[in-house]
Amino acid sequence: MKVSPLVLALALIPAAAGATEAPVLADMAPTRSAPGWIKQGGSLLHYDPDGSLTQEISLRGGEENGIPHELKGGASADGRLAWTLESRQAWDPLKSKTAETRRLFRLLGSAGQELWKDDGVDLPERGEPVIFSADGQTLLLSRRTGDDWSVEARTWMGVLRAGVGPFPRLISMALSPNGRYALARWGVLEKSDTHTFFDIAAKKRRDVPSSDLFLGVAHIGDDGVARSGSKVVLSFEVATSTAEAK
Repeated sequence: MKVSPLVLALALIPAAAGATEAPVLADMAPTRSAPGWIKQGGSLLHYDPDGSLTQEISLRGGEENGIPHELKGGASADGRLAWTLESRQAWDPLKSKTAETRRLFRLLGSAGQELWKDDGVDLPERGEPVIFSADGQTLLLSRRTGDDWSVEARTWMGVLRAGVGPFPRLISMALSPNGRYALARWGVLEKSDTHTFFDIAAKKRRDVPSSDLFLGVAHIGDDGVARSGSKVVLSFEVATSTAEAK
């Protein structure tokens, strides 16, 4: 069947238009009714009170002038706060070992501004280096100074509330939703791990061998009771602490 040149030209117009149209909407972040921070994909996004995107921080690593760098980040549940942790490594000429690692932690506020920073925050073996309480008022941070690790509870303005350590290894940490109680799992080479539970407000702590816990796992709730499976490990309401948190 023979098709006239006019019909053929009309049929090709939609295809040509589709081929040249940029997929703008697919690349745009959607507006939000709630202002603040959110982690979406590989980025931290900040929205103003009108719901418009005002800031985007890419969390993808890469190289800068031949120096590897990595950027991690997250946001509080209410979106008021966000954090980033940047690490940069400089190698010796033979690349046989790391000559130096520099880290910089930043806490960002609800308007997108930097509130404070710390060059001692580092990633534990498991999980994130910062955990927010449900209301965003308390942060649990993993810190490293030389070969020593510690866990610190700070206010959202960076004021130290309590801390435990130093530890040779920091495996993981957790914070109760109300920000009152925390735990740190740490270890010594070729020895059993230890779970350290601490009451941030009262600055009390208790140490429990991880081998005494069901599958080596435990958690502590808003009631100050630490449980492993169905077993109650300890309760800060009835137990007397053997040491104070620093």
